[in-house]
Amino acid sequence: MNANNRRGGTVPEGKKWDVDGQFPIGVFHIPRPADTSYDAYAAIRELNANFVVATNEITTPARTDWALEQAEANGLKMLVTDTGIRWVQCEWIAQDAEDGSALFVRKGKPIGQTFTTPAAEGLNLAFVSFKLGEPPEDESLTLRLTVYDSPGKNELVASSSWHAAAGTRYPEFVFANFPQSREANRYELASDASYYMELSTESDKPIGPLLTSREDAYSGGAAYRGSEELSCDLYFQLTLATPRGGTISAFAPDSRPSDDFVRTFVRHYKDNSALLGYNLIDEPFGEIYPSMHGTTQAIKALDPDRLVYVNHYALNDEGEHYFSLEGTPPMRYEAYVTDWLDTNPDLMSYDYYPFLTSGMDEKVHYQTLEFLREQCAVYGKDLWVYIQSVAYDTFHIAKPTEHEMRFHVYSSLAYGAKGYIYFTYETPHTNGETGFHNGLLLPDGTRNDTFEYAAAINREVLKLGPALLSLTLDQVYHTGSLPPATRELTPQSGIELAEGGGNGEQSPSLIISLFTAENGDKFVMIVSKQLLEQQDARLRFLAKPGFIREWSNEDGKEWHQQKEVGVLSEADYDKETGVLSVSLRPGEGKLYRMEG
Repeated sequence: MNANNRRGGTVPEGKKWDVDGQFPIGVFHIPRPADTSYDAYAAIRELNANFVVATNEITTPARTDWALEQAEANGLKMLVTDTGIRWVQCEWIAQDAEDGSALFVRKGKPIGQTFTTPAAEGLNLAFVSFKLGEPPEDESLTLRLTVYDSPGKNELVASSSWHAAAGTRYPEFVFANFPQSREANRYELASDASYYMELSTESDKPIGPLLTSREDAYSGGAAYRGSEELSCDLYFQLTLATPRGGTISAFAPDSRPSDDFVRTFVRHYKDNSALLGYNLIDEPFGEIYPSMHGTTQAIKALDPDRLVYVNHYALNDEGEHYFSLEGTPPMRYEAYVTDWLDTNPDLMSYDYYPFLTSGMDEKVHYQTLEFLREQCAVYGKDLWVYIQSVAYDTFHIAKPTEHEMRFHVYSSLAYGAKGYIYFTYETPHTNGETGFHNGLLLPDGTRNDTFEYAAAINREVLKLGPALLSLTLDQVYHTGSLPPATRELTPQSGIELAEGGGNGEQSPSLIISLFTAENGDKFVMIVSKQLLEQQDARLRFLAKPGFIREWSNEDGKEWHQQKEVGVLSEADYDKETGVLSVSLRPGEGKLYRMEG
């Protein structure tokens, strides 16, 4: 559909996003650089997730490239980011060709490369990385990178070391950490100037092979073997930080990452088969939307079919101060959302964690889902949500139970969510002190019980995925208690509670959502709001469809009346009375197709 936005323009229908045909299921706060390995990403696949959001220090070319290799090896996709997106505006010098003869660094026989800085002010050395043919088997090996003014080495600029124990084939030399403190050392480089960087080792074994270009691929410098200039270039990635940017990211109301940076960023990743898209920013302020939109357009000009991902705040009455920059007038949530949707983003995403130590916060959960599902319908955008999978004492967020996790997923699906992400995968920590605990992975790397809960829920959703991705939400109703921003089930919906439903004398407490498939078929999803015990319900469909078939979350197939296919028994649906009998685990949802 095409929809008119509130400014009178036309908003084109958005692309429907999936992950290689699967329902998108992701994780946030992925394994940090020291934990990035094949086995670590195999565990994410065992969670039945299919993509990861680059976080937890995976914000440099070397760390991201190594993580992408592990993701690809395990059939996962990644939303990538960079220091120049996540923290401050940067410039990025890249030499990506790796089709040349390999070079080795030997004791007393260094390998070097000259480079030229861009014409920009306030440049500070941040990260430099290279690429090996494979990770060194000997973890005791070390490399040292020293940056000089020239191959003549008249003036030392900075130096840093790398240890093979890092377990990667991308040696990275760190000159700055982010967010950067005021007291941190800064290694300033001049604008449009030539420098020389040299790799050396005190190890007795040679270190390599270092990948190079087959010929002179980089116009700003050349590779060196000792003092000999070579007719090739080392593969290298060099990040230069600048003072520019916002308070929480590289975006400010009046500036954004440079076009040169964006061009290098996208070209470095766009051909990687494990790339899902680009993770632009989490929970932005409304004033930086124009800058974000400019960067989105720059990315799309180079890689139009990949997702540019942004996550937003929920509709929290106590959170208006989060929607706009400090010292500016408060922004209402409607403007916070519609101002962004007016830029025609790829989709809408938000996070909120409703299970608190004091109980479930139904108000924020339901009013956000209701408002965003309406706006996404108007603008033709998919809605993604975050799922609670960690405790966070600072905000009184509790460790969720199995039933709460299932309900968080299925209630979101009932409001039309077309993808979800777990917050968090690894349990966050900072210098051994944190308000976080009980993530899907515990601080010692072992699996929490919630890991198995999430894996089982995800397995169900992947089976439902082909149907869910094709559905358009028409309406959402509630039975039993009516939380804020919800709508009571009435006969006008075409469905009513039948006698004999519920547990004992209590009426069933349900979410009932009506959907239409692309081919016009009608679907209904029924979700139990009872989070402590199984719930039985009887629903009367007033049109008395000829068949109601369940879309199985066990095998992903429709269940039919015929015994050879083996699905709905006569006790489940009586087409003479139009009554469907449903049994739901705590927090569970079931999906049905109506026929005739």
